[in-house]
Amino acid sequence: MSALGGWLSRRILPWGAAGLFLTALLDSALVPMPQGVDLLLFAQTTRDPAGAPRYAALATAGSVLGCLFLYWLARRGGQAMLARRTSPERIAGLRQKMERYDALTLVLPTLIPLPLPMKLFVIAAGVFQVRLERFLAAVLFARLTRYFGIALLAQRYGDQTWSWLRENAVLTGLGVAGLLAVFYWLGRRRTAR
Repeated sequence: MSALGGWLSRRILPWGAAGLFLTALLDSALVPMPQGVDLLLFAQTTRDPAGAPRYAALATAGSVLGCLFLYWLARRGGQAMLARRTSPERIAGLRQKMERYDALTLVLPTLIPLPLPMKLFVIAAGVFQVRLERFLAAVLFARLTRYFGIALLAQRYGDQTWSWLRENAVLTGLGVAGLLAVFYWLGRRRTAR
């Protein structure tokens, strides 16, 4: 993680907001950089706290566009694209999740900054024909929550953000769980109509 952070600081941080947008776009579309966008967003915001909303918006826009690109590739490439990334058993499990939860399946891997296989879920959404508006709503919700959350914490706590998160891990977890519950409830309500 520190090697990636150092590389991002040296190579991309000087590009400012444009570098953040491009990193988010590439990370979501093609080149996985686990927590790379988070680190860059954090660094940009601590360097320029007044720009936090702009940086979060650009990270979100880049990520959503990257996910949309990968989704369209998966719709065109179909099952073969998914088969190259995972086993037949996992494909069956993804199909079952997509059939049961639809776009809600995307929220958790897109929201939580752990190295979850987000691209696998994005590809599965394309392959299993998740409706575009539901796909965009799920990805946008998760990325807005994640990137604006990071930017606002970095703006408020600066270099102490990671300490604050460790000290308030339970509170943070409950907040994320609450957001997921609200999104799930809204999705179920819409499906019931």
